[in-house]
Amino acid sequence: MIKAKLTKVPQTMLLPLIARAEISKKKNPILMDTKAIELSDSIDYDKHNFKRNIQEIGILGLAIRAKKFDDAIRTFLESHPNGKVLSIGAGLDTTFYRVDNGKVIWFDLDLPESMELRQKLLPPPSRVTYITKSMLDYTWIADLGDISGGLFIQIAGVLPYFKEEDVKIFLVTISEKLPKAEIIFDACSPFVKIVISQRIRQSGIQNAPIQWGITDISKLEKWSKHITIVKAEPIFKGIKRRFSYKWITQILMNGGDFFKSAQVVHLKFR
Repeated sequence: MIKAKLTKVPQTMLLPLIARAEISKKKNPILMDTKAIELSDSIDYDKHNFKRNIQEIGILGLAIRAKKFDDAIRTFLESHPNGKVLSIGAGLDTTFYRVDNGKVIWFDLDLPESMELRQKLLPPPSRVTYITKSMLDYTWIADLGDISGGLFIQIAGVLPYFKEEDVKIFLVTISEKLPKAEIIFDACSPFVKIVISQRIRQSGIQNAPIQWGITDISKLEKWSKHITIVKAEPIFKGIKRRFSYKWITQILMNGGDFFKSAQVVHLKFR
């Protein structure tokens, strides 16, 4: 067992890992992630406290986010089989193991503290490169090399931890530097960011508040002429409500979609 010694925001990498592992253990899972099960079992942390406070709706949301990201990346790789994929804020993300087409060139980027744990638990396989940098250190763009074959960026559970002005600067900057690239990320509403921050604290993670919330995604296109919205939809849209889900979970799923509490956003740069 490896002790996960993480602080502040890096601690949140454990939440989606646990969610994917828990979902994968269920019958007919929405997402199957055997690598997440393997990793979850190899880390020493308070699993009970995490699972008790994240609740079913949180576990579902994180797993469905991963599924929708997977679907978008697979679609990209169908038209760009030799393309490159960058996972920003990789943490203990295992997307590569779920979507690898045998050709994709993959990059995982994260801060030193997070990447140190990732290196121990997930040594990079062939065609995968680890970049130990902040996403705001734009020298990572040069690390990607030639992207004429296409570039797809996923950034899961990261942008909400930044202030809106920082998110704006980030998206505008990379939209100018990476023409034709695509990016997918999640966003929550201003109200839900308060709820999520509370749940994170209850799970035992301190000093990692959600700072950015948005409901009207069309606002992003006004930030830069280089940004085009490909798709933006509520996270639970298109997901079948199962009888096995708790009644409160189904109510929250329906309410979340109606109020656009959490969304998956797919942009393309021009």
